[in-house]
Amino acid sequence: MNTSLTSNKDYIMEKTKNGTEYFHFIGIGGIGMSALALCLVNKGFKISGSDIATNNNIENLISKQAKITIGHNPKNVEGAALVVASSAIKQDNPEILRARELGIPIIHRSQLLEAMMSGLGRDEKPISIGVSGTHGKTTTTGMMGMILEHSGLKPSIVVGGMIPALNTNSKFDSGKYFVSELDESDGTIKEYRPDYTIITNLEKDHVDHYADGLQQVLDTFRNYISNLDKNSKIVVNVDDKGINLLLKTIDFDNVITYSLDENANANYLARNIIANGFNTSADIYKDNDYIGTLYLTVPGIHNISNALATIAVALDCGVSFEEIKKSLGQFTGMKRRFQLAAEINGIKLVDDYAHHPTEIEATLRSAKEIKDKKIVKRIVVVFQPHRYTRLHGLWDEFKTCFANANLVFCTDVYPAGESPIEGYLTKDFCEQTGYTYLPGTLEEVAQKLDGKFQEGDLVLALGAGSIVKLNQMLKDRI
Repeated sequence: MNTSLTSNKDYIMEKTKNGTEYFHFIGIGGIGMSALALCLVNKGFKISGSDIATNNNIENLISKQAKITIGHNPKNVEGAALVVASSAIKQDNPEILRARELGIPIIHRSQLLEAMMSGLGRDEKPISIGVSGTHGKTTTTGMMGMILEHSGLKPSIVVGGMIPALNTNSKFDSGKYFVSELDESDGTIKEYRPDYTIITNLEKDHVDHYADGLQQVLDTFRNYISNLDKNSKIVVNVDDKGINLLLKTIDFDNVITYSLDENANANYLARNIIANGFNTSADIYKDNDYIGTLYLTVPGIHNISNALATIAVALDCGVSFEEIKKSLGQFTGMKRRFQLAAEINGIKLVDDYAHHPTEIEATLRSAKEIKDKKIVKRIVVVFQPHRYTRLHGLWDEFKTCFANANLVFCTDVYPAGESPIEGYLTKDFCEQTGYTYLPGTLEEVAQKLDGKFQEGDLVLALGAGSIVKLNQMLKDRI
């Protein structure tokens, strides 16, 4: 794709100004692409798209008059003003090739999102809030959006997950705030220039892109920060080693810090943290002054950290702590983030997106907090590794991240288009760890799990791939 194209709002408005041309999205059913398409179609832009299979995101867009084709065909792009693609779309995709033949500009999804954050479809540029980091950015974006929404500020929101309270992954509204999750996985974070940047943490991940590991991640974020406007602000978690390494290499005036270490030198602190089953609370301090107590109805101390970041931004935007507290108290989490899918015969089935060792450790710590309160007796994990490159690149970390589980089952890798890496398959992983390998389709996995659970079990289906379907299969069988 031609990522050298400028993606500012004036350029895109010029390309689509007569109202008869439209944006064409390749891979429109993806959570990130569908969020952008939904924003635009709700604002009155004409949208078309294609994908290899239908899903709920596509059906929702079709109901709003988007023209969507199942299957990639060169004819799909004919008549489009702009073609939008993500890094997942290969350069030999037939629609990419046809767009080039016709001279239709091709932009990356990040360029379109930056244009929207810069005022596309508006009379004025909104105040933009971007959320990034290796873990927690989806939940933090959801929290930030809900604070502004419940405060009556009518924000626009684009997030890589469903917000159950809004039943959507995006909204284009009339308020002056635009909240968006910024994906760092492919390096395109360099496209963005938000007024506020939250960075939750920085670790080695996405080794298919960051072959040099953490140092390459840090280089990417350092370059990103160097391009921000001098009046913008960054909000960072100083409990994180990667972020502390980053801070040593940047020269930026407006840095707001937060921490769960009550003795840390940070602008925002959480003290007296209490985890009580599915609920968590903490006393919140700003510049060492107590400002109130926060109560969350989502489990996990890490969610207090996510909330601290949103508190820092919301207060800076003029929202009162009482309003923030009320909004976060009503936040029920994001879909597939420690989401209770069902409870049958005393067995709790929980769905979680965790697919990186650090995310898995955090999820299992939340589960252990629930177990410690005698709410459950055993923690049972069914894990689907996501991408061969991730399993290979983080092999040793994966071997130790399940320590808080009582029982671990592992399915075959969800490849996400990748080829197997010999010696680093699920069967090899289970041979080295002693975990139980369950090969085959998800239906076969569900069948093999018959009789494995007992009353008092908390069963976690972990992964970023097709394992999202497993709990329904287990529910039907139980």
